[in-house]
Amino acid sequence: MKVIALAAAQMGMLNMLPATAEYVWPSIHDRMEDLLVLQGGYIREGFVDGVAPCTRSPSPERQTAAEWIRTAFHDMATYDKATGTGGLDASIQFETDRSENAGDAFNGTLSFTNNYFSVRSSSADLIALAMVVAIGNCGGPKIPLRVGRKDATEGGVLGVPEPQQDLETHKQKFAKAGFNTEDMIAMVACGHTMGGVHGKTFPEITENSNVSNVVHFDSSETNFDRKVATEYLDGTTQNPLVVANNDTLNSDKRIFAADNNVTMKALASDEKTFNSMCSDILARMIDTVPSTVTLTEPLEPISLKPYITSFALTNASHITVNGRIRLQTTLERVSDESVTLTYIPRSEPGANATLDTTITTIPGTFQGGTSGGIFGEMFKWYEFSFAVPTSTSIKGFNATVTRVSTGEQTHYDNAGHGYPLDDTVLYQDAQSCRVDNDATIVAAVRKSVVDAGTPVNVSMARMYNKQGTIVPAIEMEEWKGEVGKTVGDWVFVTMKGTQEPVSWGTHFDIVAGAHKVEYQGTNGLGSKQCAEF
Repeated sequence: MKVIALAAAQMGMLNMLPATAEYVWPSIHDRMEDLLVLQGGYIREGFVDGVAPCTRSPSPERQTAAEWIRTAFHDMATYDKATGTGGLDASIQFETDRSENAGDAFNGTLSFTNNYFSVRSSSADLIALAMVVAIGNCGGPKIPLRVGRKDATEGGVLGVPEPQQDLETHKQKFAKAGFNTEDMIAMVACGHTMGGVHGKTFPEITENSNVSNVVHFDSSETNFDRKVATEYLDGTTQNPLVVANNDTLNSDKRIFAADNNVTMKALASDEKTFNSMCSDILARMIDTVPSTVTLTEPLEPISLKPYITSFALTNASHITVNGRIRLQTTLERVSDESVTLTYIPRSEPGANATLDTTITTIPGTFQGGTSGGIFGEMFKWYEFSFAVPTSTSIKGFNATVTRVSTGEQTHYDNAGHGYPLDDTVLYQDAQSCRVDNDATIVAAVRKSVVDAGTPVNVSMARMYNKQGTIVPAIEMEEWKGEVGKTVGDWVFVTMKGTQEPVSWGTHFDIVAGAHKVEYQGTNGLGSKQCAEF
């Protein structure tokens, strides 16, 4: 079954992958897709928890959803279209001590996104995701999320627009980043439909430096809606950047009127127009990235997606495969579907031997066995556990979804590739552990590979704290393998290394030449002892 991705926006500052690529599992972007769509239910990532409800805040005067939007804008704002530098690259992590980035929003946002930071979810991608989730969860439109951003290793140039600057300066700053006057108006208005100005940070604007003082941009500051525009046009606005006593600080007033209110009238016309215009400009904003970065097509929910939780040697005669299938569904179909797997043997069975390759899955039951997203996505989970003989082993599987009431079937073959499983390297989770900071990773590697002299190593993503930012750094560290006992056609290889607490929740690959077991988590290593095989 094919999934057709959305066409990419036409923007000079955006490099995109070709729109012809069909999703193939596994993908390096699977983690970001999970973070986008698995917000609640049986299996959940819960990224939305940071902004649910939309009034959520770390302190009474703050609003997390507005801070997530502000962080994305400030990170992007110093982009230079002419040189292709800057943009949304997480350089904001090094820039929080600048006067143009005053306030608690940025480190507050990064403190949350750090919970999801990994080798497959960059801080820059997480900032973009945060804006998408904040807006989508607070009544706003679904903003397309492309991924593939790379994190800056140092602060960028100065240049975020500030309230005291005149209109011409603001126009020049937005133009430098690739946006015209109408873009500037829409971006500021859409960004200021939530939140407000804090007296602690900007007492010269609110004229009240009390830590609890905040003056909101419109009367529905926790909803993403058009009131920022309607109240400005009908003269009832209390937007502190429109009605401040010191007119020099009324930057929104100057920006909104920069085209004689044409754009503001369009934004105010109806919610559908407001959401459409905001979705367009804010998608372009988060897709403003360095010219060296190529973004994917917009992420869309994967129709059927496997999750392998264990693929390991059980004994000399059997390999066990445990996992789940995530199936996108609807309320109408959720209780009327079944999923069957058909596995593909690595080797044909011997003469006169038969092999049953059909695997029946079991629907999840906790919380109905379903998960959901903030844009109406619904998924049903189906679990499986089966053993295959090592004599024939397994090289992949296909899936069939059957509509129980009608018998209608849909076949999934991973774009013709089958869902691959490579038994050359098997991660032996049961034999792996961490005691204090000393970690042990064990793999079963085919004897033919070891005998050929192929090195077997762990590539461990080591996290460590770095100066000037609360975002940790990631450095890939190689742990060399030590060959141990032979079990059937496999040899056990042990890799050992040290993990400081900051790295207890990181990931690793096991590499044997062209064969890999990728993106395995270390969270569970410290909760058990290394079992004898």
